[in-house]
Amino acid sequence: MANPEDLRQHKRIDFLAAQHDADSLPGWVFKPVQFSHGPAGLVLNMSDGGLQVLTSANEPLTEAKYEVVLLLGRSDVDDEEEQVSWFNGVVERKWSRPVPRMGILHGMCFTARNSTAEQFLKGHQMELENGHWVRCVLLKVPG
Repeated sequence: MANPEDLRQHKRIDFLAAQHDADSLPGWVFKPVQFSHGPAGLVLNMSDGGLQVLTSANEPLTEAKYEVVLLLGRSDVDDEEEQVSWFNGVVERKWSRPVPRMGILHGMCFTARNSTAEQFLKGHQMELENGHWVRCVLLKVPG
């Protein structure tokens, strides 16, 4: 039987060294207030034109398309508002599967190339491979 890695069209780059360790995941309540209407997630890896996002089992994704907004700020700043820089892009959800004790993993692809989210992830690949968390929120695309 062929190794699934050998069957991939594009090489996958993992962003989270401990992504299979449920005890290392941060709490799910980490969205800035302006994004409270979209499910939160963690970007676990990406390949050419796509990414995988882990969300809480309590907020299943039901839409085909979402705007993914990367949340790159810090929640430990002194003022009351979290300082957030964000990059975004529209993604199409291709598949979803539960991951025991962790949530739901979603395979997604960008609908247009070179969105600001895709550019950020590619440009910061080394830091992300070394265990930096990439939080995101998934917003419904109107229409």
